[in-house]
Amino acid sequence: MYTGYAKVVVGLFSLALLGGCASTSEYQGLQPDELFEAGAREFNVGDWDKAVEVFERLLFADPTYARLVEARMYLARAYYNKGEFITSISEFTRIMDRHPGHALAPQASLGICQSFVAQSPHVQRDQTFTVQAWNSCQNTLTDFRGTEVAAEAEALRSEMETKLAEKLFITGDFYYRRKLYHPGIIYFNDLLDQYPRNGWASEALLRLFQSYSSLDWDVEAEEVRQRLLREFPDSEAAKEVGAGAGLKGTP
Repeated sequence: MYTGYAKVVVGLFSLALLGGCASTSEYQGLQPDELFEAGAREFNVGDWDKAVEVFERLLFADPTYARLVEARMYLARAYYNKGEFITSISEFTRIMDRHPGHALAPQASLGICQSFVAQSPHVQRDQTFTVQAWNSCQNTLTDFRGTEVAAEAEALRSEMETKLAEKLFITGDFYYRRKLYHPGIIYFNDLLDQYPRNGWASEALLRLFQSYSSLDWDVEAEEVRQRLLREFPDSEAAKEVGAGAGLKGTP
């Protein structure tokens, strides 16, 4: 009486086995060197998902593999190229923490810098990732000064610095244009304290000059004007205040 039921059970079991076989990875049974070559091949053709699959399988299968750092670097870069920047940071950081003397350590450090930079949002939004990017790029510059990696990190750091300076200027300008000079002055001075040589510093000095002039703080206005002319003589802001010290702000 159970013959039909038994056939159904056997059939379902067979389907399950077939499904399991069908889902078996094409990389099943490959040796570590074969996995490495397969992962590098997938990476080079831009198949980031398959590259991640292969290198994760390799790292799990043989944690003592001779080319472990290279494999992890491939994995970190694949995650970066996929846009999974938090995970790429984790993988780059593992290289830095566990293999600080390896030849790929500079590239891993730069990878952390680049991953944070990639997450830096539009200047109007919260700049937490931009600050983290600035710090990580500065670390790369400090640790590997004089190398091509350091030069690239310095360029990225400067890019992040400009964004942070612009953010401060935009906030100060928000108050300035509403004739709320005192809070605006705080932001412009913060910009000058933190990023005194950035291009936005000349704009901050101009706004300070205009704010002080509007408040009739003539001594402070003239000091700022002289600083602007001295430190940024070729800037558009310097040209604007060069005609005289009595210019009033015009929000």
